[in-house]
Order: sequence, then C-alpha cells, then structure tokens
Amino acid sequence: MNKNKVSGITLTILTESPIALSNDQGAGNYSPIKKYFYKDGIHSMTSVGTVTYELRKKLIKEYGWTASSIVKKDKNLYPRKENIEATDLNGIENDVFGFLVPDKQINKTSPLRVIPFISVNTFKSDTQTVTNRGFLNPDLGREYFDDKGNAIGIDKIPTTQALAFEEVFGDYYYYTITIELDRIGVIEVENDKYLEPGNRKYMTKELRKKAIVDLIDAILNFTRDIKHQKIHLKPLAAFGGAFRSPIPYFWNDVCVDSKGNLVMDYVYETIKGYGLNSENYVIAVSSRLPVTYKNSDFENSIVIENIPQEAMIKLVNKLEIGDDNNWYLNTEE
Repeated sequence: MNKNKVSGITLTILTESPIALSNDQGAGNYSPIKKYFYKDGIHSMTSVGTVTYELRKKLIKEYGWTASSIVKKDKNLYPRKENIEATDLNGIENDVFGFLVPDKQINKTSPLRVIPFISVNTFKSDTQTVTNRGFLNPDLGREYFDDKGNAIGIDKIPTTQALAFEEVFGDYYYYTITIELDRIGVIEVENDKYLEPGNRKYMTKELRKKAIVDLIDAILNFTRDIKHQKIHLKPLAAFGGAFRSPIPYFWNDVCVDSKGNLVMDYVYETIKGYGLNSENYVIAVSSRLPVTYKNSDFENSIVIENIPQEAMIKLVNKLEIGDDNNWYLNTEE
C-alpha cells in the first residue's frame, strides 16, 4: 500500500451568493455591507470570525460536537479546564477552534486556518429601500391598541414608518480553509501548563478522523444566515489537497473573467511551480462553470474533476492515521 506522509489539508473554494455575506456597523437608517479595498477596488468580504462562527454552530448543532462550558471570572470568559484537557468529544471544540485562558496565560492557536470570503468582483454601490409596509398594511384586518390596552381606530395608526436604506451585492466569492492535521486531536495543555511535544496526549484515531470528516462535510454544506435569509454556499470549484506542509497553495489562484469563465492558468502555474504531486492535489470544477486558459499551451495539462463535493470527500477518505500518530494519504487506487 502506497502512503504519503502529510501534515495539512488546504482547500480554496469558489462559491456564489445573491447577497452580501456580512454587514458592517451602520449609522442611523443606513446599513452598509462589510467591504474593503483589495487590488482593483472595493470588494465585499467577511471576517474570520464569521466563518468560524458558522462552522462552530453547524458542528455543534448538526454533527454532535459537544459545546464547551464557559467560566466567567471578572470580565474574562474562557472554557472550563475539563473542556481544555479532555481527550473525548468534550474537548473537540477547543481543540479545533482554539482557546485562551488570560489569567493562566495559556492558549491553543486554532489548527483551523482561515482566509475569509472575498468577492471576485468589486462593489458597485447598489442600495435598496427597506420598509415595514407589510406590518402596517391596513388591509390585513389588524386590531390596534394604545400602550394601556385601549382599542384605538385605524386613523390613529401611521401607514408607513421611517424608511431605511441598505447596500446590496451579489457575486462569486472565494475563501480558503487550511487544517494543520498534526495539531488536530492533540492535547497541548495539562494542569495549566504547556506539555512538551513528546509528552502531549492524543485523542483516539477515530475521533481525530471524525473531526476532519465533519469539518470537510460542514464546509461542503456551508450556510450563512443573514437578514432573514439562508444561503447554501455550495462549492462551484475547489482547488486543494493534502500536503507535507499546511500551506494554502491556491489561495490567490481564483480568477473569473468578464464572460464568467474560470481561468485555470494560475492553478496550473502553482501546481507546476511548486512541483505538486497529482496524487496529493484536488482540482474540481462544477459543470455549470465553464473553464478557459489564457495560455493555450496549458490546456489539458491538469485533470479537472466535475463534482467538487465528490472530489473533496474522496480526498478525505484517503487520509489515515498511523501508529506513530502521523497522518498519511493512501495513494493506492
């Protein structure tokens, strides 16, 4: 059986959303989207916290992960010791998402590394008017009362409230998740002290593998709840793989041209430039998204799978944990 030792998974995913994925702090009756200047202009974006919040929520509610208990000490909030040192499901949340105990000066940096969502195209300053018309519509036959419970006539009720304005935006988005496999399911702290690498404790192989399987499945089914809307951010394209180092190789290789074609030149340049082995990487593009090459010499130089979800699941299924607690990719078909 052929196996390659690996220490990281990285996935750069292209998706799309008809709405902006994060809102910023508004002022008065104006609600802006979260955005920043990047390369060619103002792009819609999310924060790292938005991504980890949605993943944490999904993993706890839908995948059976145990939510850590919280200790409040003065103004500090941090996980209970039992949830930091546990080698079972009670410790999985803090193991994956990290923790900080300020007064003990101990922490675990999350092995889940995130480059958050950024839009492919720039924001065009579109806005829309928001009203509460449905609530105040007199045709719905509502009864009206004052604050003391006395019935009042409809003539006392305004037909509109103050208008609000919000920025609107929809586009392709891309983001990157990189997982440091060697730090998943590894207890780095015991009795409020850091453990030397040779003395660290490990969760079971089954639980460590479950953490990765659940994470990838949650990413495949990533949803965003925002302003009465739920968006399924399904992967239209996925570039990534399992490698010896947890490097986000493809994080800036997503390019969609003005005709809506996915330009593959940069992906090929990364594979070629870093000598990435075809047994280790995944390149998958949905059939709904046409691909193109600026350099015709690159065409047919890489195998592109058609269903990103299948390609990512296939990659994860090849991962194994050896008796030495290292991760390996089974490259034997």
